[in-house]
Amino acid sequence: MVSVDDPAKPHVDPSVMSECGDLVDVPHRFVPADEASRLWARDRANFGDCRRLNHAKGATIKALTR
Repeated sequence: MVSVDDPAKPHVDPSVMSECGDLVDVPHRFVPADEASRLWARDRANFGDCRRLNHAKGATIKALTR
């Protein structure tokens, strides 16, 4: 029997807490400087967005499940 003083903690699937994947390597072909700059900028923005989102998700889930 569950006590009123001891509410059940919400279940959070562990996959939600997973970290971002590794960065993708540039293909083995000639990449012009302007394309390389665009790819690098997009890659860094995506990775930064992913890290910030995962940090926010993790902090929120930890706060809710304590």
